[in-house]
Amino acid sequence: MMHEKYLPFAEQQLMSHFADVMKHGKCVNNKGHLNYYRESIKRYADYIARNIDRFGKPLKEQRFPCQIEKDERLWIAACMMIVFHSENRVNELTSLFMDAYGTKPPIPIANWHKCFEGDLHLFFETNLPSPKSYKKWLKGNLTKRHFIPYIQYSAIGKENLEGPTNVDALLLNSKNGFATIIEAKVLSDISYEVTYDSMRNQIARSIDVMLEKNDNLCPPLDKREHEKTLFLMITPRLFKDKPETRLFGYKFNEYKEHPNSLARDLPHRKGTDWENISNRLGWLTWEDFKNVNRKCCPWLEQV
Repeated sequence: MMHEKYLPFAEQQLMSHFADVMKHGKCVNNKGHLNYYRESIKRYADYIARNIDRFGKPLKEQRFPCQIEKDERLWIAACMMIVFHSENRVNELTSLFMDAYGTKPPIPIANWHKCFEGDLHLFFETNLPSPKSYKKWLKGNLTKRHFIPYIQYSAIGKENLEGPTNVDALLLNSKNGFATIIEAKVLSDISYEVTYDSMRNQIARSIDVMLEKNDNLCPPLDKREHEKTLFLMITPRLFKDKPETRLFGYKFNEYKEHPNSLARDLPHRKGTDWENISNRLGWLTWEDFKNVNRKCCPWLEQV
């Protein structure tokens, strides 16, 4: 069945890729994560079973049951799990990361093999706390970042003006602290604001949490070392070839070509080596993953 292309793994295996979260002082696993995947796959499978021939079917009819065909959560889970569970995992990841960042890691680790050897973990939908320094800065600069009165009024008395950032995927080596925060895109663009900051774009927000320590998170998330963390964006090749068609294309290339632009978008971080941060940003495509492992993204061949 076609839906099996989008998540060719058992639920138990998928469940192992959700990190524990802190609830009432204890680290627990949230089994509710699976509901979204179950429902999406079932909805798609049921629709395809009833509509083997979809030629000419109206978009209005197909949009909801066929959401899986452009669902970033399903794409990243299926693609990353293929590579993560591959017998050739270290070499495949090394090849991909060399394409994205160069022959040597732009972090204090000797080579790519050392990044991926050892206790490597893959997590989806991980929440990383918003930096305290940013929340403090935003509280003192709210009127400079937002001009709508009811939003300004709403912020009065609030200590937490930004919640955690939900990252699409996180690679983490708990042995040496290496990590990669992954932002996956299919058709959507990056968001260009958060509730109390009309100028905080999604890439800058991800870089901000990348630079923050997470010592109080549940293991093994507490083993991530911020100075050894990378940011990786995965998109269709179409948008990497034509970056001007998406806001993420503009922002990513600006941060790569003009590192000091990061200082403008992260004004609360003083004394940061922005050239170093810029070197820690990488862009791969779904097609790159397929070139490394032919089992990745089989849906790209279906039409």
